[in-house]
Amino acid sequence: MLTRFCLLLALLSSPAIAGEVALVLEQTVADAPFRLGSIYPGERPGSFYRPDVLRYYISKITIHHDGTKSTHLPDLYLLVDAKELQRYPLGNLDIGSVDSISFYIGVDKARNHLDPATYPDWHPLALKVPSMHWGWAAGYRFVTYEGHAGTSADKLTAGFQIHTLDNSLYTRVAVKASSTSTAFGADIPLRADYGKLLAGLDVSMGLVMHGSTDEAVTLMQNIGSKVYSPGVTASVNADESSASTLWPNPASDVIQLPEGIAAAHVVDASGREVLHSAGTLDGGLLSVSTLATGTYHVAMRRADGELRYAPLVIVR
Repeated sequence: MLTRFCLLLALLSSPAIAGEVALVLEQTVADAPFRLGSIYPGERPGSFYRPDVLRYYISKITIHHDGTKSTHLPDLYLLVDAKELQRYPLGNLDIGSVDSISFYIGVDKARNHLDPATYPDWHPLALKVPSMHWGWAAGYRFVTYEGHAGTSADKLTAGFQIHTLDNSLYTRVAVKASSTSTAFGADIPLRADYGKLLAGLDVSMGLVMHGSTDEAVTLMQNIGSKVYSPGVTASVNADESSASTLWPNPASDVIQLPEGIAAAHVVDASGREVLHSAGTLDGGLLSVSTLATGTYHVAMRRADGELRYAPLVIVR
């Protein structure tokens, strides 16, 4: 018992945990939440679309902070999936006040044509189902956007697919940003208005573009210049009393999450995701039996989008 309490005390006082920085994406369509499976009006009057899949890569992240400092993360790759909890750990970083953030959409040329089978399964560049890789010559799909559309909200019979690829479409994004304190360190919230992905595109009659021209170029231009804006720091909740929100803690087998949690991600001390539960929670219970002894961070999303955090100690 004494060992368990010592581990918990170490977790709560650890300077590494205090320095964890994460990117948080607020998914919207204008002022409404963006949700896969929901129906939205298209840009052309009388057109509607329903997004079913949205996945894309973020790479070469640079955080500009504390006036004149920049922290580069050249080897960090994020696979953003609109159906998942939109909090992406960036690591334990020595960062105070965030001024802006820049990154690229896609995979850089040096990694774009390597064999995805060489990466461990957890790595964003490993082989995925559904696949995000088009083959060695073309490389990765930078953005996969799929759904259905039509001229009536109750009759979306035309499918659309836009898969962007090729080194020429590697697109830089730069956004003013700030940070908000969490129980572990800091979050950098960005608003991602995915309604603007289809700006200048009419998918109501169906569209299939797998490549690097025409509609693929337009979508990448949109994501580079129109989608992202500073997030609202007050929308991210720093749950300072979160040490008591998981039970039992320390744990070894199963933990009970707070009421109303829709998804949970567990990351280790290095910021690597080791467990996630999106869409698989059973009565608020989460199995942690596969986790090794140690300290972890748990990020949880409520059904209303609010993020909460808690430390977790695993003992065997």
